[in-house]
Amino acid sequence: MKKVSLALLSLLFVFNSTKAQLAQKGSSYLQIGYGFPSAMQFMGQVFKLGASIETDDVTATSTFKYKGFGPLHFRYEYMLGGRVGMGLSANAEFGNFKFVNSYTDIDDNYVTSTTDFNFSSINGLVRTNFHFLKNSEKADLYYGLGLGYSYTRVKLKETVEGEIPDPEDQEYINEFNDYLNSIFKFFPVAVESVFGGRFALGQNAGIYFEVGYSKAFAQLGFFAKLGNQKGYNRSRWQWY
Repeated sequence: MKKVSLALLSLLFVFNSTKAQLAQKGSSYLQIGYGFPSAMQFMGQVFKLGASIETDDVTATSTFKYKGFGPLHFRYEYMLGGRVGMGLSANAEFGNFKFVNSYTDIDDNYVTSTTDFNFSSINGLVRTNFHFLKNSEKADLYYGLGLGYSYTRVKLKETVEGEIPDPEDQEYINEFNDYLNSIFKFFPVAVESVFGGRFALGQNAGIYFEVGYSKAFAQLGFFAKLGNQKGYNRSRWQWY
């Protein structure tokens, strides 16, 4: 325990022993963060509300669950100048929508059907950040715009009482899967448009926060700063 405490105190000492500008030409940043809520999470809440609405058939019940991971964000940025940075952005999200319906069929049998809708989405983008603040050691505010490639795949699966549908129904399901995936393949474009801020916890690390759209409507995470320490102390400050 004492070794851990000494290590943390040493890190704090290193972070606060020297000063440098947060956004500076020639430096670079590595970021990792988590987004919330994503568009898929928002859809999950809408579906959950719809499944909770009562039907006229008192014997019919519907439940909905959404499980997902992400979006998880990774980013690298290199500062071309005092206010312009360019780099790469990547994010990934995986999830499952699950509908369970119980009802009485035409033969007066009480059955339960389960619909699983799985998706995976991985984006890779080129991104440019435009930074707003000058001579700031503790905060860095920026607007980021990214454009790239989106790999998204979905799969629909249905079972009735644990059994797969008959071949004819399964053929319709397969055709629907192919149709959905063809849409994502036809337009595989990923876009990011966010306003964000980095806030230093020390010289070379801190937290960041973004709002806008980057697979999620907000994200929070950590950054590490690499590169030179000259910053805005150079004699001439310019955009790039």
